[in-house]
Amino acid sequence: MHSAPADSTTRTADAAPSRPPLRHIRALAGHRLVQAGLTLLAVLALWKVAHAGLSGWAVGLGMDEQRAALVAALLAVLGLAGAATLAGARPGPARLGALAGFTAIEVVPFLAGAARSGSTGGLETNVVALGWVAQPLGMLLMAWLATTAGAAMGSLLRTDLVGLVARLRRSPRTAPALLLALTGAMVLAVPAATTALQDGSLTALYSYAVPAGPGGNLAPATGHDGHSRSGVVAVVKGGAHVPTGHIQVISVNRRDVRVYLPAAYSLEPGMDFATLYFLHGYPSTEMQWMSGAQLPGVLDQLIAARVIPPLIAVLPNGNGDATADAEWGDTARGDRVEDWLVDQVVPAIDARYRTLGGQRRGIAGLSAGGYGAVNIAVHHPEIFDWAASYSGYFTARRDLFKGPAAAANSPLLSVARIGAVDRMPLYVGVGTGDGHFLEANETFGTELRRLGWEPVSFDVVPGGHGWAAWRLEMVHSLEWLGTLWPPPTEHLVPGAPVE
Repeated sequence: MHSAPADSTTRTADAAPSRPPLRHIRALAGHRLVQAGLTLLAVLALWKVAHAGLSGWAVGLGMDEQRAALVAALLAVLGLAGAATLAGARPGPARLGALAGFTAIEVVPFLAGAARSGSTGGLETNVVALGWVAQPLGMLLMAWLATTAGAAMGSLLRTDLVGLVARLRRSPRTAPALLLALTGAMVLAVPAATTALQDGSLTALYSYAVPAGPGGNLAPATGHDGHSRSGVVAVVKGGAHVPTGHIQVISVNRRDVRVYLPAAYSLEPGMDFATLYFLHGYPSTEMQWMSGAQLPGVLDQLIAARVIPPLIAVLPNGNGDATADAEWGDTARGDRVEDWLVDQVVPAIDARYRTLGGQRRGIAGLSAGGYGAVNIAVHHPEIFDWAASYSGYFTARRDLFKGPAAAANSPLLSVARIGAVDRMPLYVGVGTGDGHFLEANETFGTELRRLGWEPVSFDVVPGGHGWAAWRLEMVHSLEWLGTLWPPPTEHLVPGAPVE
């Protein structure tokens, strides 16, 4: 009668070694070397997935590739040290693992690359032995500061979360309301933070959609010279609703292309339309025109106000395959974005939609897209008969265009080879606080004047390298385009105001 309990005890004892107690797992997870190793692995995994995007973002801020890689690595270890500490790791091991990761993703590749590239060819140089020691130490110093800041933030966040949980337990009646308020705040804050980083905080404060309903008709406001100025559109009261355009998404050789079709496209089935290609900057995608520029709303307003004719806007994704930063060109790294745009996208748009073809086809872009727009237009004056640069630049990057290709892809040099008969109207805009971009635009303007290039619209607007300037340049360029491509005399949109 007493054998069963004994057998049960025996079975329990035999089974115990196959399932370690939970406290053993916790003890292992709490081991300093394990925590450091997990943080190191997390850094390596994040770098493999996100290093191109982080580095590209830093390049887009105007950094060269070396500094961009350094900043991206510092951001990676800052974030991972914080995440590890927040997850329960001790600050010391979290920092140690992140520092080891930084050494693997930044210091070792830097030294290996420096050894391969060597000094500048054709010049006598001496190896600075101290630099080979001091530079890695300087990098590690920055990484130590970054990991310390990350671990401190992670520790404070963990304290905040523990305190929040304790408060919710002490006040079960108010817990649902508090959780709801916190959730609502996060729902608002996270997209807003993303918008601020991607497009700038100003973008979220204003909408450019056409006013709907009675009182929604638009007419151009005029300046002292009688022409529509500064993108100002006045509301004419008492009118009918103004139809708006819409966006279609097509794929051209596995790349997304968004196409804005004006309201008149469906209202006038027998009409052909002018076409404008808008090239985004870097790092970004064609969605930059949707979120930052709010381009559909801007076009709706300018078309309804008869500042510009109803037109088709084409928004291609110009990021490369070999590297995202292809500068809208055919680069030494293997990307063929210019060929794709000219040889595939343009014919696809003309085949699919009712366009006027080369009679009315323009191209515009911002920053890297401004460079790309002018560069492509100069290469193909038979395809584009109007071009605009919003805070762009005009000299090729030597890491993307090698040898003779660098000069051929530098509009500052290549415009001299365009004969007067092939010159298209050029809009060149930049912000007053745009640093070296302002200087580049002034230099390009000087060259165009020397060549006697006509017509050209030079524009310097308030703002820096951001949407405050870009959107104003965009609207100014479209106002000017409306004088070159005047809107039709008949009203294609029901309820449009009569001048």
